[in-house]
Amino acid sequence: MKRLWVATALILVLAGLSTLHVFTLSHITHQLTGHLDQARQELIQGQWESAQSLIQEACQEWERHGFYLHTTLRHTDLDAIRGGFQEAMAYLSAREDASECAAVCARMINQLELIQEAELPTIHNLM
Repeated sequence: MKRLWVATALILVLAGLSTLHVFTLSHITHQLTGHLDQARQELIQGQWESAQSLIQEACQEWERHGFYLHTTLRHTDLDAIRGGFQEAMAYLSAREDASECAAVCARMINQLELIQEAELPTIHNLM
C-alpha cells in the first residue's frame, strides 16, 4: 500500500511540474513572439531603429531564459531560434532589405509557436 501512495505522489509531482513547464514556456514564447511581431511590423514600415531595439530585446530575453530552455527543450530547436536572431541582426546591420528581415522574424515566430505546441500534452504529441 505504501508503494501505491509513493507512486501516486510521484505521478502528481511530475504532472504538476509538466503543467508548470507548459505555462512557463507559454509565457516565454508569448513575450518573444510579441517582440518579434512588433519588430516585423516596424520593419514593414521602415522603422529600422525600433525594429533593431525590439529584436535585441527579444534576443536578450531568449538568452536570459537560456539555462531553463536548454534544460527542457531540444537543442536543435534552440539552435534554430538562435540562428534566426543572428540572421535578423545581420539584416539589420546591413539595412538593405527590410522584407527579408521581416521574413526571418516571421519564421522565428512560427518556430516558437511550434516549440510551444510540441510541449503541450496532446494525443498527437503522446503518440
